[in-house]
Amino acid sequence: MTSWKHALDVPRRRSLLYALILAPSLCMYLYTLYPVVQRYYAPPAPAAPSPTSTTPSPLERLLAAPPPRDPSTANLTVNLVLATLASDDISWTAGLEAYLPNLRVVRYVSDSTTAPFRPPVPRKGREATIWHTYLHDFYDALPDVSLLVHAHERAWHVDGVLQGSLRFALPRLDLAAVLGVRGGYANLRVSWRDACPDWINTSLPVAISIKQEEPYMAAAWRANFDVAAEPVPEILAGPCCSQFAVSRDAVRRRPREQYARSRDWLVHTEYSDYIAGRTWEHMFPWLLAHAERDCPRERETYCAMYGVCFADADVPGRYNAMWQERDDLRAKTAFWRELLDPSGAEAARLRIREIDVWLDEQILLALERGRDEGLRAESAKALYDRP
Repeated sequence: MTSWKHALDVPRRRSLLYALILAPSLCMYLYTLYPVVQRYYAPPAPAAPSPTSTTPSPLERLLAAPPPRDPSTANLTVNLVLATLASDDISWTAGLEAYLPNLRVVRYVSDSTTAPFRPPVPRKGREATIWHTYLHDFYDALPDVSLLVHAHERAWHVDGVLQGSLRFALPRLDLAAVLGVRGGYANLRVSWRDACPDWINTSLPVAISIKQEEPYMAAAWRANFDVAAEPVPEILAGPCCSQFAVSRDAVRRRPREQYARSRDWLVHTEYSDYIAGRTWEHMFPWLLAHAERDCPRERETYCAMYGVCFADADVPGRYNAMWQERDDLRAKTAFWRELLDPSGAEAARLRIREIDVWLDEQILLALERGRDEGLRAESAKALYDRP
């Protein structure tokens, strides 16, 4: 009997020993979790009254004040064309008419069969089908400038320099600069990341290419253009993601039938919705500007088109990279991530504060410089100069 009881006590003693060994570590872990839980669940402390709390900072004033507009653009007509789903909230577009002259919002609804503006079939070819439908259907009633954008104000493909926001970018967009760029076509994204100077090689087969749409580009080109007159380029390059401004004249350099041809190809192609839409991201510059490589210089483009004028050529790329780093770090401060790694989350917060200071300093300087009309004009002349 004694030996049987002793045999049972061995595992219990071992468990007790493990518990005693682990207890200090567990206590320390719980101790580090306390501020995490408190941060998320404690009621916020009342803000201390500040006599200057209603006074905007210099940066806030500049963010809210686009640079002076060229008087020659005051009578231009503008369509803001949106590729949306019925569930999308486009309330962010309210008030844009204060910045864009004679603005009309044209909302296409991809998953509707009854909306006033819709593609021929629901949810096929992504925004590309909507853009070709619009360019075909409005061909004889185009405004001076059409702005073709996605449904959401904020998206990963809106540059950090543009504060990741179409509410920042569109009010600042210089329509005179748009009309002067390659005959009236301008990608609203500027960053060269995963875009320039050579992104798509149309000669690569599936076995070699690491970009999903790349092996299908040559066939897509042949299906949409007359290759006898417009042979397939070997290299295509330009910022993603099918958000652009285009003039009436640029659209009408092509016959209306071109847009019907491309719209119908998108509707009937055997390519997936993703691949078909992606191929067109790389063909719009050619369609509307006859450009195989649409790679204007970053610093000059931000300055000429948006009035964000950095002093040094390397700053726009650094700014976008640090904007992305901050987004990545914010993911580490999410509640469950912080529970697993409290010290990592705290380090992320410290780094975020450092990044915030640098980003605010740089954009403040760039916006102040951007109010210089002469500097913006010089930048517009140097968009395609060699570095």
